[in-house]
Amino acid sequence: MDCWICGDPATTGEHRSKKSDLKAVLGRPTQADPMFLSTDRRRNHTIGSLDANRLKSGARLCASCNNARTQPHDFAWERVSDLVRTTLRRNETTEFLRLSRLVPFETRRTLLHVHLYFVKVFGCHIREADIPIDLAPFAAAILSGRAHAGVHLRFCRRETAGLPASVGMTDIWTAVGPGGRCAFATWFYEIDNLAVNVMFAEEGERREGLVGAWHPRLGTTKLQIFPYDRRGPTA
Repeated sequence: MDCWICGDPATTGEHRSKKSDLKAVLGRPTQADPMFLSTDRRRNHTIGSLDANRLKSGARLCASCNNARTQPHDFAWERVSDLVRTTLRRNETTEFLRLSRLVPFETRRTLLHVHLYFVKVFGCHIREADIPIDLAPFAAAILSGRAHAGVHLRFCRRETAGLPASVGMTDIWTAVGPGGRCAFATWFYEIDNLAVNVMFAEEGERREGLVGAWHPRLGTTKLQIFPYDRRGPTA
């Protein structure tokens, strides 16, 4: 299998949920004190290590793309994930976050790297599930360090009172257009009290989920925080 980003031989697996997020929320599992993975196929599968293959995508990447090339994107999301979750916990009613106050230096670059982190994870999901979305623009965005025009993020607050700590992702819902191509796709990346709605939309698509969504081209570091509402593609 070749790396879908650069085409070199693929030898590594990307975590479906970021390793640092799993560690931050669930700690380090061991064989004696495991964490539990649930999917549509199996509930409560024991996981004794954060490096377990079951936590990784079946879409493989080369070591260079999965490490050096996308490391700034991984670090940016690790930082922003922690800052946003902490801020939402302290202020349970806020509807907006000014990231420039949380990340006062190179804020726009940090947010671009967050965007590219989700471009990488989304690309892995597309490859693994064989979704009819062209991966070339995803690869080009990562290789060039520029935003993908069709990938949008929406930040949501999850109500976690009385619920066990969790990290994960939903299924990917798709809307198929003419010729069998996917015109719109949406899924949620969930970590504790935060959910990121990751969306792909072809040019010209008008979807309810895109209202208030963030994209680097908007030029703003102000993030709107929405109530968490799982749903598939909406008109």
